[in-house]
Amino acid sequence: MRRMKELLKKIKLFNSTTSQGRRKTKGQSLVEFAIAFPIIILLFSGVIEYGFILNYYLSLLDATRESARLYSNDDPFLANGSDDIGFYSDAASMVRASLDPQVVNPDYEGRRIILDPTLDDVIITVYAASGSGVVQYPTSGPYRMYGNFTSIFTATEIQSRLVSGSPNAGILLVEIHYNYHQVLGLPWLAPFMADPLPLRAYTIMPLSAAEPE
Repeated sequence: MRRMKELLKKIKLFNSTTSQGRRKTKGQSLVEFAIAFPIIILLFSGVIEYGFILNYYLSLLDATRESARLYSNDDPFLANGSDDIGFYSDAASMVRASLDPQVVNPDYEGRRIILDPTLDDVIITVYAASGSGVVQYPTSGPYRMYGNFTSIFTATEIQSRLVSGSPNAGILLVEIHYNYHQVLGLPWLAPFMADPLPLRAYTIMPLSAAEPE
């Protein structure tokens, strides 16, 4: 009988200890979740914002490609051999229209990437490469749609990228500089991500009309 009572006491003590352990485990989990929750939100919102950035960058890159492909078949010179500024302005305008179709179609209602004339820029440059060096056109300097940025390339840098002994070549460079403003606009992302965030994309295409004779 005495052994039976001792056994019952042990069972009660075990049940009491287990219940306290369970309550402690639940409370500990809640505390851990409360600590980790802000970090999870920060990471999750950062991933979403990065997805928007990547999407915008790909749109910028596609716009430079479309313009470069089309105008690589055109001639940047007038009949007298001088620069055809219309070539450069049209190529830049195509980049802008690719990003914001409403420029040419007022009824367009899809997504628009609108260039800010005070912050962004589209730059068009032509190079004529030969054994004697690289000449840049327009002769007055790269065409800048808004005049906010300078080209990320120079004639010297283009020449350094050419293989020694390569044949004469004409080169069309279309580049865009865009200041991305955060879509989510969450204040806790500010210490980790600039707003606006500078994005730039470019495309280089052969331009036969600019090949030196």
